[in-house]
Amino acid sequence: MLTSVMQSELAARESNGAAFHTIVASSVDELVAKGIDHIQRYGERVEVRAGTGLQAYGVNYVLDNPRDRLHTARAGAVKYLCRELLAYFKGSLRAEDGLTYASRFWGTLKNESGEINSNYGYYVFYEPVDGYENQYNWIISRLLQNRDSRRAIININQNYHKSETKDFPCTVSIQLFVRRSSLHCEVSSRSTDVITGLPYDMGFFSFVHELIHRHLVDLGLSDIQLGSTIMKTSFTQIYDRTKSKIAEMASRNGGQLMPEIVRAEDVLSDIYRGTRDTPVIAWIAQHAG
Repeated sequence: MLTSVMQSELAARESNGAAFHTIVASSVDELVAKGIDHIQRYGERVEVRAGTGLQAYGVNYVLDNPRDRLHTARAGAVKYLCRELLAYFKGSLRAEDGLTYASRFWGTLKNESGEINSNYGYYVFYEPVDGYENQYNWIISRLLQNRDSRRAIININQNYHKSETKDFPCTVSIQLFVRRSSLHCEVSSRSTDVITGLPYDMGFFSFVHELIHRHLVDLGLSDIQLGSTIMKTSFTQIYDRTKSKIAEMASRNGGQLMPEIVRAEDVLSDIYRGTRDTPVIAWIAQHAG
């Protein structure tokens, strides 16, 4: 029970915008529905570069079951996610090499060289790290060396993005950590559109989370369980230009799953070679259409 002092401190934090709200769900469908409800109840009107809309502040989206990552409440959402995942696996910053296949919208953000910054797969699987080849390997190394490591971080939004770019990455970083024998994935996001961003970002982050968990288990940390995938967002929105999509959502609550990642090295081989030999990558390719 909150004491009067605790209640007054909470009220003070809420009044100055410092309070955080946590939304927990077992599926992405449920998470999106709860996020929409929260923004509609507590969001404030804003006008930003991306448009006008309702915006809530300091929302933590927690997916308790990272494998229930498919957004089935909207028609076409699974296909879009699968196309985006294939682009992330390819890891090219050139928009025409993958992300415009998912949506022509990405082509509107490319620079004069035809590149965008928000291919998150590049930062996870391909951006060079001295001595570790890439940031994915850095994560595996840190947690194998010390399961209590606080350094298992993938950086996405970086100092070289600070320019007049149209594509300033919304995701800041991804951190993996073990707590009470469970591996959790915590994503820091500066801004998350609950309709066109959250379901697909969570889809990719939870996939990477499952892949890293499987890899650590394969390498001997067999007692570690798959924990929650968390997106900690500073700002989360429903834009006026996309709010009509809410009406398209069916009353579903998850349950459709991708094939489980059985052996991480095999999945990574598919990712790096562009092959489709593992059940999960074959499933993603099939559902990308």
